Amino acid sequence: MKRKLTLVIITLLLAPVATFAQQYEKKKSKVVTAPAPFLPVPNAAQLRWHKAEYLMFVHFGMKTFYPSNDHMGYGVEEPGRFNPVHFDAGQWVAAAEAGGFKGIVITSKHHDGFCNWQTQTTRHSVQSSPWKNGKGDVIKEVGDACRKAGIQFGIYASIIDKHFERFGSPDYKTYGDYYYAQVKELSTRYGKIDEYWFDGFNADKLKIDYPKIARMIAAEQPDAVFYDSKVLVNTLPNRCLAWPGAHGAVRPDQDYRQQINDTLRWYPMEPSIILQGNWFHDGKPAVSLQQMQDYYLGSVGYGVTALMNVSPNSDGLIDGATVDTLKEFRQWVNQLHQQDPAKFKKAKSLSGYRGNDRKYGPDKINDNNYDSYFATDDSVTTATIDIELGKPVKIDGFILQEYIPLGQRVEAYSIECRVDGKWTEVFAGKKIGFKRIILAGRVSEKDTRFPVADAVRLHISKAGASPLINNFQVISL
Repeated sequence: MKRKLTLVIITLLLAPVATFAQQYEKKKSKVVTAPAPFLPVPNAAQLRWHKAEYLMFVHFGMKTFYPSNDHMGYGVEEPGRFNPVHFDAGQWVAAAEAGGFKGIVITSKHHDGFCNWQTQTTRHSVQSSPWKNGKGDVIKEVGDACRKAGIQFGIYASIIDKHFERFGSPDYKTYGDYYYAQVKELSTRYGKIDEYWFDGFNADKLKIDYPKIARMIAAEQPDAVFYDSKVLVNTLPNRCLAWPGAHGAVRPDQDYRQQINDTLRWYPMEPSIILQGNWFHDGKPAVSLQQMQDYYLGSVGYGVTALMNVSPNSDGLIDGATVDTLKEFRQWVNQLHQQDPAKFKKAKSLSGYRGNDRKYGPDKINDNNYDSYFATDDSVTTATIDIELGKPVKIDGFILQEYIPLGQRVEAYSIECRVDGKWTEVFAGKKIGFKRIILAGRVSEKDTRFPVADAVRLHISKAGASPLINNFQVISL
């Protein structure tokens, strides 16, 4: 009897432990899976392009030595005038880094047909110039300098060639063969290329086998992204960038999901913007700091990566005054992202979070980690997230990001501020994408002002799939 009583007592004592263990194992066995991709998603090259945010476009060539209001060039320019005696690719890269650019896209050939590299296709190139006794190679030096600094390297090879139009070639019967040979040289002699830039002006009128070029580049440069002006996207549909329709900034609410040949593709726009010169250096200074800021807000601030043109002078250097402005520009960009009273403050979701797993909790929106994000359950396509600021804060704007490696999802959202205990909507938009910067008084928000508030709220009212937010940041300058 005594023994039976002891067993009963032990059983009763162990029962809670067993129950706890069973509950733990059950909880442990409940695996919360990551959200499935909401197709289409960016290719690795496109994602690298998004993360760059802005790149330096460099126009440098014969027109640098024939400055005018006409940037075209007509193929009759004398190579003997090309002599940048102080050319320094390292100085260009240093200027790019000073401005916060993540890479350089250099003009290998513009519309005049003059080649900035040691090509075997024509003598209308650096070989016929006095620069370095005809032995210089702009493309090689810029590519080497970019790789040494660890920044991206891209090339622009103009489809138009006025020199070939006028004089043809003894070695190539068609311009298509000539152009293919030039792009192949660039693709096989200068190491890794991160971006190709193809100008689509008159592209349809030229007899060029674009699919052949696309297949060659795909084989030689498998990690490159292409600004393709719709000449390559049919052959390389998964790593192209679209023409916005005009040079300059773009509109807010950018949609990366575009229909290409009856298939939905990731096809974001890349705006090309002039910061200095008429593409090429024309003796005029760079645009003002405020104009640079507005271009940034009207491109990077709307979720696309900007290609911002800075033109070296005829000495082969970027103007010192331009470098000074670029430094100020980078300081301003940094200030936008560093002045954040919401960082590390308590965030809470009023709509729950994925599987109640803290891995997808609301605190992931301000943990400064790109690859962590707030997520809802698959069946939930709306969300509301509050951040307590701890005290009343002067608010100048917001930065929003969704986790695009798994697709662009958000289709409508709003931001509210809490003032004296009352919530008030202060902004509404549609697309977020890689990054949306909302700055009071600037660009599309020029008539917008935000109140002093002690809490902020992001409300996603519509999404194509469960919303994934990896940044909700307050700007307070």
